[in-house]
Amino acid sequence: MAADRKLLAAAFAAIAFLTAGPARGAVTRPTQTAPAAGAVVQFLPSFAWTPVAGVDKYEFQISADAGMNSPVLGQGKDDFFTHNTRATLLKTIPNGTYYWRVRATDATGSASRWTEPRSFRKLWNLQPALQSPSSGAALTYPSSPVVLNWSGVPGAAHYLVSVASDPTLGSLVFRYADQDDSKGPPNVAATSAAITGALAPGSYYWSVMPVDAEGNRGVATPVASFNWLWPSSTTTQLDDLNPAPEVFDPRFSWAPVPGAASYEVEINSSSDFALGSKVCCSGRTIATSLSPSTVLADNGYYWRVRALDPDGNTGVWNTGTPFTKTFDKVPPAGPVTGTSIKNLRLRDNLSDPGTDTETGTPGYQTNVPVVRWDPVPGAPSYEVQVVPYVTSACDWTDTSQVRKTSVAEWSPLGAPAFGVNPVVWQGTLATDDGFPKITPGKWCLRVRARSDRAAGSQEVWGDYTYLQDGSTDSTGPAGPAFDWVGYPDPADPANSTPCSFGYPCSGDYLEPVVGSTAGTTPLFTWKALAGANSYFVVVAKDSQFSNVIDEAFTRVPAYAPRSGFTPTTYPDQATYYWAVLPSANADGSGALPVDIPSSAKGTFQKQSTAPTLLSPNSVQAFYDQPTFSWTPTLGARRYQLQVSADPTFGNLLDDVTTDATSYSSNSTYPADSVLYWRVRADDENQTGLTWSAVGTFQKKLATPVPSASNPTQGETLPVWSWSGVQGAAKYDLAVDGPDGTHRDYTDIRTPAVSFIKFTGTGVWHWRVRAEFPSGIASTTPGPYSASQSYTRTIGAPVNAKTDSATDHVLLSWDPRLGVKEYRVEIASSPDFSRLVESVSTDNPSVAPTMTSYDYSTSSTLYWHVAGVDEDRNQGDWSQAQQIKLLPRLRVSISGLARHKTASTVRVTVTDAQGKSLSAARVRVTGVGIRAVTKKTDKFGQVVFRVRPKKKGKLFVSATKAGFQAAYGTLKVR
Repeated sequence: MAADRKLLAAAFAAIAFLTAGPARGAVTRPTQTAPAAGAVVQFLPSFAWTPVAGVDKYEFQISADAGMNSPVLGQGKDDFFTHNTRATLLKTIPNGTYYWRVRATDATGSASRWTEPRSFRKLWNLQPALQSPSSGAALTYPSSPVVLNWSGVPGAAHYLVSVASDPTLGSLVFRYADQDDSKGPPNVAATSAAITGALAPGSYYWSVMPVDAEGNRGVATPVASFNWLWPSSTTTQLDDLNPAPEVFDPRFSWAPVPGAASYEVEINSSSDFALGSKVCCSGRTIATSLSPSTVLADNGYYWRVRALDPDGNTGVWNTGTPFTKTFDKVPPAGPVTGTSIKNLRLRDNLSDPGTDTETGTPGYQTNVPVVRWDPVPGAPSYEVQVVPYVTSACDWTDTSQVRKTSVAEWSPLGAPAFGVNPVVWQGTLATDDGFPKITPGKWCLRVRARSDRAAGSQEVWGDYTYLQDGSTDSTGPAGPAFDWVGYPDPADPANSTPCSFGYPCSGDYLEPVVGSTAGTTPLFTWKALAGANSYFVVVAKDSQFSNVIDEAFTRVPAYAPRSGFTPTTYPDQATYYWAVLPSANADGSGALPVDIPSSAKGTFQKQSTAPTLLSPNSVQAFYDQPTFSWTPTLGARRYQLQVSADPTFGNLLDDVTTDATSYSSNSTYPADSVLYWRVRADDENQTGLTWSAVGTFQKKLATPVPSASNPTQGETLPVWSWSGVQGAAKYDLAVDGPDGTHRDYTDIRTPAVSFIKFTGTGVWHWRVRAEFPSGIASTTPGPYSASQSYTRTIGAPVNAKTDSATDHVLLSWDPRLGVKEYRVEIASSPDFSRLVESVSTDNPSVAPTMTSYDYSTSSTLYWHVAGVDEDRNQGDWSQAQQIKLLPRLRVSISGLARHKTASTVRVTVTDAQGKSLSAARVRVTGVGIRAVTKKTDKFGQVVFRVRPKKKGKLFVSATKAGFQAAYGTLKVR
């Protein structure tokens, strides 16, 4: 009886198995085959497992922990379904230990148990090798720009290039202007990088770290070093441009330093160049010579020059020859022989003895004291001191009669009565009113020349020269300069005009001669007028005397123009008019007006001697900065130089003033066109005098020459270099892409360039030009080089392999350097016009999930792969490969299944093209029925009689040799 119950239980168990649907776990789980447990891999592997019969698909999972709770790529990327028994990931993952598992799922949705998580270790530790410069190498700027080279490693999308001034790479010195992260090292999608900035001389350190397609960093190279050298020593030269011993006109020059964009010059009074002893020069110059624009005070000096590169890094100081600067000094202080003022003499209104009275008779007597001397080179003005001769001595402590004048003459002025002036004008009457007067008696006189003022308005004086007899005492010259015996006797026919009291006759104007030309502001003299005891002298620009420029009051018939204490100068003009207005009174009261009908008037032309241009002359061409030089002009305080693009000087390129007779341009002028220049002197009152003749010259700007070793084609991003151009501040690179786009790269400081990325493959064209300093803050471009070409290619991945079988497809190829990702296309036609699938992956293999309909309808598919770089440029496709597949069966089910009711189910099996297949094995299982297997007839059909005992689904599977299995379901109502 017990045995019967066991048999009965077994029968019921069998019935339950036959009638129940497949429970979870009833499907056989796969067996993992690759990678091996605990394997260590450089790149993400392809995952493989054994196929399970009757399975529709597989579910794959990968995680960073054994509990499978740490997805690594995101939903759908690390947990997905596939019909393949191979799986690959599309993205790279960081180094670490990972776990993966797989389970099978049949057509009913029933799944097997998961395989046990299997681990592997991703260890991408490929390390680039630094190639050049070798560690410790010395690179010379600008002839050897810094170009870093290293070997590429598979799996690297780009590289982080760290260049720093310290071995720990904490102080980075290399960045690209347009990189996204301006604080970190640049990302370079190449295996070379040119440092386009000018580094300060010193030691530098560098390392390269690979980075994969997802930004995961690899292993950095060891730190290497190189030394950046800038040979900035140069030879110096000091020239005196003015041969006259009275004045020192220095020009400092030096040989150009390769790579220098500008120079600093220092002139100091101390040999140690102490900061407080610096007297010149501020700013920088782009020329290789310099003439101080302001005179130097008399002293001994030391000078030096150093170069600066385009980024302001300084070279070494180069010390020039020390020198002593003096102005109109006699020994032992200076080189002037004899006296500092030449031919100092006393004259009167009627005659000039023309001889030096230094050795004349003491107490030289005169009625009209006029002192004259030869102009001193470099002196725009003079100081005259007149002191009384008292008790056989000159009282040089008396400064009441210290006067400054711009003419090389002196005469006493008078003091009119208050408010007396026969001319109404806006200027100031030149008088000695309000000061101690020089009246008849014995007087001493000395003169010294005055240069332009040094920095800080320091006066620069020559030595005094004394008008006396040559005898000396403990205080200096002892004899008087002259003995003024009294005013001219207006009744003495020998001294006065024969005209009756009134205006002087026109013939009685002695200086300047009517219609004559004066090179400087003239001395005015005339014959004393009978009955006249004072005079007003009036100078005007017009004959109507409506435009008066000067007026003076004097008791003697002579006037050396000055205005009280300050010099007076006249601008150059074709015709000046002057008149003498006499007065019978000593205070000028009752002076005659400028009576146009009856008064005589003198005329003269004021025309200074213009500088003579020395250099440049003709149409001289300059590749360096031009230095302008000219002859000095007597009486010039400074000079004004103009450079223009047109002969009318309407378009000025330079307009500078300088005390020197030379100027080295600090501007880069337009190239290859005739330019014009001229110069004029400014007098003591900074009034511009006559312009020189116009000179011409041309500025030539050098063109960089691309290196013959520049690559003309390649797969990597290139480094382009060219010859350095002397004096260039930077370079511009113009690049034309293969798609017609144009881009300009500016502010390149060294003669080499590299790129972070290159958008596009094909033929690129480029050219380069130098930018030259134009002043300190701006630049002028030179001409472009000839256009160069570079053909950018990205070769197809090599060694493409197809691993296909009845249960799997795996496509693989060798990793390609310089590629960030790969694009894989699978098509049903060899021309890829009918795509089945397009996949982008970071890894060198793809296992398609085979979910597309075409995988079941095609027996042969085609695939190829292309590399894509960091900038999304796609390279060539590999040669097409075939994928051999088993065609999938197609199952159609007809009929109506009702539970507890006998039903007929018809199953038709065809191939993908709809052709009926005989002898296919068809199996029907499901709820409440016994599994039944039959073969199709010649029409590809099979009929089943079923009586389902429960509602649910019937499951149909069809298999045939040479085909993939097919599945279907029928609902039980």
